[in-house]
Amino acid sequence: MAEPGKEIVVGVSGASGAALALGFLRLAARRPEFSRIHLVVSPSALAVARSEAGKVESERDYVSLLGLGKAERAKITLHSNDDLAAPISSGSYPAAGMVVIPCSAGTLASIANGTSRGLLQRAADVTLKERRPLVLAFRESPYSRIHLKNMLQAAEAGATLMPPAPVFYIESPSLDRLMEAYFWRIARVFGVALPEEFVWRGPRKG
Repeated sequence: MAEPGKEIVVGVSGASGAALALGFLRLAARRPEFSRIHLVVSPSALAVARSEAGKVESERDYVSLLGLGKAERAKITLHSNDDLAAPISSGSYPAAGMVVIPCSAGTLASIANGTSRGLLQRAADVTLKERRPLVLAFRESPYSRIHLKNMLQAAEAGATLMPPAPVFYIESPSLDRLMEAYFWRIARVFGVALPEEFVWRGPRKG
């Protein structure tokens, strides 16, 4: 019998990088390893999406940008960032983990210091206290001393810091391919096998 799919939480904060969130959501929605995706899009993330990805007025518009089929869209459950009574705000809800993509500097600071404001940050706090995987796709660059301290503090609390750093050893490293490899590496944190094409096997011979 196949192992049932996992439920994960995806938080989208207000850093530049709407393409990162949209790309990972497409991959996750299409993978059988994930049965449900709880999506929280902050108001700032919606504003970023309007300037980077097209007309977006609501969380439903955000999901429409994914271009998913009906069955894939059905795997996504939307939650308002204001809804602190949502199931994912409690550690008793059996989510398998969470990714914040992209993760803004302000969101990183709140998560690192436990000052939850809104559902996105509360869900991240819950993920840490329950010792579940929390991936933070921190997109800011260059890093200030404050960023580095917050990253270290988040890592010491159990988070995995995964800035969108490309892996140039893959074949035909176009921007789309580099981003795809990055999305797969995030999915691997939740137990999804990395495709052979994105696995380093050492220098080519000959």
